[in-house]
Amino acid sequence: MTRAGVLALSLALIAMPAVAKEKPPKTWQATRTTDPITGATSCVVSALDYVGKLRYSRTGYLYPVIEMNSWHGLLVGVSSGGRFRLPTGTIVWRVDDQPFRELKPEDNPQGVSVSASPTANDAATKAMADAMAFSNKLIMSATATSTLASGEVAKAMLSELRAGQGLIFRAAAISSPYGLPDPNMMRVGQLQKDGLKPIPVDASLATALAECGIE
Repeated sequence: MTRAGVLALSLALIAMPAVAKEKPPKTWQATRTTDPITGATSCVVSALDYVGKLRYSRTGYLYPVIEMNSWHGLLVGVSSGGRFRLPTGTIVWRVDDQPFRELKPEDNPQGVSVSASPTANDAATKAMADAMAFSNKLIMSATATSTLASGEVAKAMLSELRAGQGLIFRAAAISSPYGLPDPNMMRVGQLQKDGLKPIPVDASLATALAECGIE
């Protein structure tokens, strides 16, 4: 190629528009919802699966959530995904090298009770009412599709997240304290192009929390 040809090719390459690099997807996003019947509102920050800009959740998989609920205040924990939600059970949760936390569904914030109080004020009636309440709590915890901490525990978990870099969690039932280890025990984190990695605690978390008004 002649010198003039090389010069022309160089000028053409310089004139070509630069190809914009695709921005990495935001790990955490905020979603606002309002119950059409009760009017209860919530703003949930979650880290879902994604393909390109499409966000989705899958049945049988667990996802971290941080919620500002109009009835229960700040909630932090795990919710099952997909169209058909499965019970979450007890969850083990850890940020970086912090001590792990165990979240139990029986500690979920309870809904507003509308049941009538016992009319008789005696020990037998009270004992029966307490037994029924305990039974109802066990049933609700066994069928709960989210396992969430509230109050001071939720605040402490959020503080750990803000100061951390990566989050991992799983259903506690997967890991038995004895017998052969379950291979699913190692399936923690988020599936990325180079394998399972801790869910990043990046700048998108602070942005999403601000959108939900979570301080």
